[in-house]
Amino acid sequence: VAPDLAVKGELASGVAMSIASIVPLEDGWEKIKNEGIKVLEEFLDTGSIRSTVPQNPDSKKPPTVFSKANYAELYTTVYNMCTQRTPNNWSEQLYRRYGEAMSDYVQRQVLPALKEKTDIPLMKELLHRWSNHKIYVKWMDRFFTYLDRYYVKLQSVEPLHNRGYSIFHQLVFDEVKKDTRNALLRVINLERQGEHIDQDLVKGVIEMFIDLGLGNPNVYNSEFEEAFLPATSDYFVRQASGWLMEDSFPEYLRKAEGALNAEEQRVTSYLHRSTQPKLKHVVIQALLAQPQAQLLEKETGVVYLLDNDKREDLARMHRMFNLVDNGLNPIAQAFRQYVTDRGNKIVDERVDQAKAMASKAEALGDPSFIQTLLDLHDRFKGIVQECFSQDSLFQKSLKEAFEVCINRDIGKYSFAALMSSFCDRILKKSGERLSDEQVEDLLSKMVELFSFLSDKDLFAEIYRNQLSKRLLYDKSASDDAEKSMIAKLKLKCGAQFTSKLEGMISDLTLATDLQKEFRDHCEHLDEGRTALGGIDFSVTVLTTGFWPSYQVQDANMHPQMQKAIQVFHNFYNGKTQHRRLQWIHHLGQATILGKLNNRRHDLVVNSYQALILLLFTKDETHDLSFIQNAMGLDMAYTKKLVATLTISKFKILSKTGDAKTIEDDATFTPNVGFKYPNRLLKIPPPTTEETHNKERVEEDRSIAIEAAIVRIMKMRRQLSHQQLVTEVLTQLSTFRPNPKLIKQRIEHLIEREYLERDPNQASMYRYLA
Repeated sequence: VAPDLAVKGELASGVAMSIASIVPLEDGWEKIKNEGIKVLEEFLDTGSIRSTVPQNPDSKKPPTVFSKANYAELYTTVYNMCTQRTPNNWSEQLYRRYGEAMSDYVQRQVLPALKEKTDIPLMKELLHRWSNHKIYVKWMDRFFTYLDRYYVKLQSVEPLHNRGYSIFHQLVFDEVKKDTRNALLRVINLERQGEHIDQDLVKGVIEMFIDLGLGNPNVYNSEFEEAFLPATSDYFVRQASGWLMEDSFPEYLRKAEGALNAEEQRVTSYLHRSTQPKLKHVVIQALLAQPQAQLLEKETGVVYLLDNDKREDLARMHRMFNLVDNGLNPIAQAFRQYVTDRGNKIVDERVDQAKAMASKAEALGDPSFIQTLLDLHDRFKGIVQECFSQDSLFQKSLKEAFEVCINRDIGKYSFAALMSSFCDRILKKSGERLSDEQVEDLLSKMVELFSFLSDKDLFAEIYRNQLSKRLLYDKSASDDAEKSMIAKLKLKCGAQFTSKLEGMISDLTLATDLQKEFRDHCEHLDEGRTALGGIDFSVTVLTTGFWPSYQVQDANMHPQMQKAIQVFHNFYNGKTQHRRLQWIHHLGQATILGKLNNRRHDLVVNSYQALILLLFTKDETHDLSFIQNAMGLDMAYTKKLVATLTISKFKILSKTGDAKTIEDDATFTPNVGFKYPNRLLKIPPPTTEETHNKERVEEDRSIAIEAAIVRIMKMRRQLSHQQLVTEVLTQLSTFRPNPKLIKQRIEHLIEREYLERDPNQASMYRYLA
């Protein structure tokens, strides 16, 4: 634009002068033809430029064909011819002759040069002639600028630039487009086969297709792309067929990924960007979608990759088939089946081992089974994260696979019991020596495994029982670890699930504060320490609702103990009138100072064991009946208590009769020959029945099912049997009841008139307010 403005300034006087003299059409055209068009054509044909035209010293810039003076003169001639009054206004004639001159040159010089050329020679000549034509159009547009500005707009005819391109399209491109397209497709296939090609040549020809569309990709689409895409599909279908025969599954995917990347690079290098999604779709269909079933059936398929932990290949498989519509579904199914099979194999081995395990301690104390499952889950979770990009489809497959394995019936000791015992082993002092980081890591993995368990309520009951033992017997390795585990369970199952566990922890904190108050209280008593019978006495007050239910057995406590208990009763009643204390003596702990075989020992026992030992302050001999009457307990439990002191590891008392059983007529006396190197002895109490049992859990489940049914029906008012069962199963997160049990609870609620059946439709229930 800038040169045009400069020229107009220079020619102002010339324009004024020309108004007086009329320029005839033929004279004016002769001048334009001789001084403009022929000079331009000579440059295009031979590259020669008149010596009078000054050139730019920078050789990188294109040569200057016309000087400013030449250009100004030609511009002025056209201007004058277009601004003369009718009948001497030659705008229409100039517009027509613009096209005729260009068409004449094309037919005279361009078409003969292209005749009988094919493949790369055709592409090179065509690109050369197209480049020349663009120069021709550029200079002609400049000479005829005035015509383009006014005549074209007023008459609504094709702009000169477009007219010039249309001439090449009609006269040249339409003649050679088929051969050119075939040449392009051949060259591109050669590149696909690894040969080096002239990408600049291909890009130039492709750009010609695009330029001829005059801002619209229709020429490129119809004349090139519509043939290129099917040809690409045919090429890769042939490639896929060969690769399927020759290559392994991972090798095939490597080649497919390479081909896909190469096609994307091809778009970047010389194709139009609009081709990219279409080309990608064609390659995906040919290399992945159509042969997917055959690929997955290969011996080196999904199972092989998982067996050999080929993570790079697994990641590539996910990347590739993620491009196919629903392409990941069969892979996710294969992954789920693989994980299920591996999990079931571990469970089957455990079931076989369990038959040989005699004791409960052996069955629950071996952590290897749960650890193997944790390792298995850890491995597949890593594959889902690392290879499958945390894909929700594969997360779901992993979850479903483990739900199948974890909820199998494995005999007497359920998964819930084994998981809880595994946690107990980690969290108690006598368990494995682990760092805080290792404990935290194991607990996190354990909670992930626990999330697949259906019987979460049974786990909670067993875990609560084991937690109570760790807390009350001071066996917990770390309070922080206990709280961390409860926090993890709370995050996974909600606050209601862990409310009792949290209550147990807070109870112990409150009990410590209460004990401190009790000590202060005792110090202010008139009798001082003697008020407690001269013993060091502490009490842990627990909230009944939080802790497991313990069997209460009244006993004849030692006078000193009884005195201390009474002092605490008075203290506690002074603090609150609304709570009743119930003493669980078998959870109590006492330290008895004993002298055996002239050696002092501190015997740590429970309260009942202490009562027995306090009967032997000297060298007394007592029979079983005397001990039972003195304690006030039933005979069976008395025998168990005596057994811990006579026939177990620490034989504090000697007995008559069989050394392995407690007979009714046996007598007992202090064991004067007792030997033990340490002063401190911890004598375990008799094993008690587990406080959790299936019946209690089943009862709690029945209540939970009924509560869910009433909640749902109260809100929905009326539901069919199937809808109600489905909604109940959705609401119950801590266990998965059998639909038969739900039906039983529905019948029970109908009997109690919470629900009624629709008289016209037996499977429809209505809520009774």
